[in-house]
Amino acid sequence: MFGTMKLQLKLVIIGCLLVVLPQTIVGFITFFQNKSTLKATVEETTRLAYADLDYKLKALYILIASHQEVIEKNIKSALNVAREIVSHGGGFSTDERTVSWDAINQFSLATSRHELPRMKLGNSWLGQVSDPNTPVPVVDRVQETVSVTCTIFQRMNVSGDMLRVATNVTKKDGTRAIGTFIPSVNPDGKPNPVIASVMKGETFTGRAYVVNNWYIASYEPIRDAGNKIIGMLYVGIPIESVKSLRQSIMEIQVGKTGYAWVLDSKGYYVISKDGKRDGEDISAAKDDDGNLFVMEMVNKAKVLKPGEIGEQKYPWKNIGEPKARMKVSRFIYYAPWDWTIGVGTYTDEFMDTAIRLEASAKESSITLFSVLIVSLAAAVLIWMVVAKRITQPIIKLTDAAEKMSMGDLSMKIDTLSMDEIGTLAKAIKRMQNSLKMAMDRVQKQKQA
Repeated sequence: MFGTMKLQLKLVIIGCLLVVLPQTIVGFITFFQNKSTLKATVEETTRLAYADLDYKLKALYILIASHQEVIEKNIKSALNVAREIVSHGGGFSTDERTVSWDAINQFSLATSRHELPRMKLGNSWLGQVSDPNTPVPVVDRVQETVSVTCTIFQRMNVSGDMLRVATNVTKKDGTRAIGTFIPSVNPDGKPNPVIASVMKGETFTGRAYVVNNWYIASYEPIRDAGNKIIGMLYVGIPIESVKSLRQSIMEIQVGKTGYAWVLDSKGYYVISKDGKRDGEDISAAKDDDGNLFVMEMVNKAKVLKPGEIGEQKYPWKNIGEPKARMKVSRFIYYAPWDWTIGVGTYTDEFMDTAIRLEASAKESSITLFSVLIVSLAAAVLIWMVVAKRITQPIIKLTDAAEKMSMGDLSMKIDTLSMDEIGTLAKAIKRMQNSLKMAMDRVQKQKQA
């Protein structure tokens, strides 16, 4: 009986293996194929997403460079117009009479009093006009003609500090910004590039700080009859006033909610999402670890080579959003305007396709495992029934053989079923054949 039970168990195990083993092999192959496919897909999705970020960033970089080129050409043309108007007005000079100025440093806002000769156009003194409604020669005519800001500067001292004596650039209170001056040395101790160029007799064209904002501008020296530099002539437009450029930057979309942005070197927003935070100081923004990630990003950008792309990951929360989410930004530094230009999106959107594929792969693995478990359970049940049916006749035959070997002659033939009789007859036949073969071998040996 014990041996028969072992036989049943072996049959069940063999049957289950025959059913489950192929499925297990197929399942493992499918699992590792899915895993390999998922890895390759995630890598390709990530590569394409980064490629999209970099493509938009480089396109934005080229767009800004193109705008600068166009603007500088227009500014140079505007300077030619201003120069022509000055020439028709009789040119600039100073006379012997002086006038007092309370000069304001446009960077430090420190005030100092100066007595300077009066600056004249032809034979007329330019005056000290701060009211925007009062006409001023040259500067208003230039603005009417070519729609740019214009300023006439007067040299204040040997070092070359330049005072605005006539201008259509306005201060925050709406008055003309006369009396403000550009120092020859910037607050960081470095020579002011505008003053340095003009004092060498050269024309400066590029990005410059004007009163309270950044402009694309041109400055050229103003000389007297003795060829001495007595001032400079300026024309320019605010960088941020180029509406087409600003609109193009704000319309760039990355993924579902990503966008393009521009920061200056001090961490102020130049262009923000939908323009809602323009001019805002975000230099003090920190991540969960206390890192000043905005300034970290700006500082990284400033050491990049021209056209080189940097990356930063950080938690970010836009106005109206409930909580901060991890974000990835790719950025590039545009040195001519001192801009850090970036495009970014949230990482959960960035990896949206990969996340969905990973979830699908997990569902597939769970399905395979479930099918394997169900198949194993079904195989056990089926093969238990099959094994029992196979071993039942063997059990009965074994029992009968045991009783016969013990001389139990009380068992009657009519107690056996036809199948059992057939099985018993076959067993007896085999025993007879074995006995006959044994006797034949003995007979042969005797004859030999």
